[in-house]
Amino acid sequence: MNRCIVIADDDPNVVSLLKLRLGMAQYDVVATNDAVAAMAMVRARSPAAVILDVQMPGGGGLSALTKIKSDPELSGVAVMMLTGERNAEIVMQAMGSGADDYMVKPFNPDALTLRVSRLVDRGGKTAAATWEI
Repeated sequence: MNRCIVIADDDPNVVSLLKLRLGMAQYDVVATNDAVAAMAMVRARSPAAVILDVQMPGGGGLSALTKIKSDPELSGVAVMMLTGERNAEIVMQAMGSGADDYMVKPFNPDALTLRVSRLVDRGGKTAAATWEI
């Protein structure tokens, strides 16, 4: 099973926490702080899942999400949006663009690890909408 997770978030504390928690769950975690580098990592690594912040350099997470989900070779990759954005319009835009999950900061690290595991286990296919604000 593919255990690679790509993280793109411009907050180094969030990246450190995610690397620690997902690493403890036996995931191979690679991270960057911008959307352009994230896309390069996704293309190079074919991860099981991607965690994107909405607001970050390089076009932001929504742009990266759209590129991932519109690329036939990448469209099956599970994408979780992890952001401080609580605006319903942003949530709907993310879900409408193909996000498999949406989680708001601050977050419970145990809940995030569980939700990432569920995404990976489903192979990027969601049984139902799992986002929450």
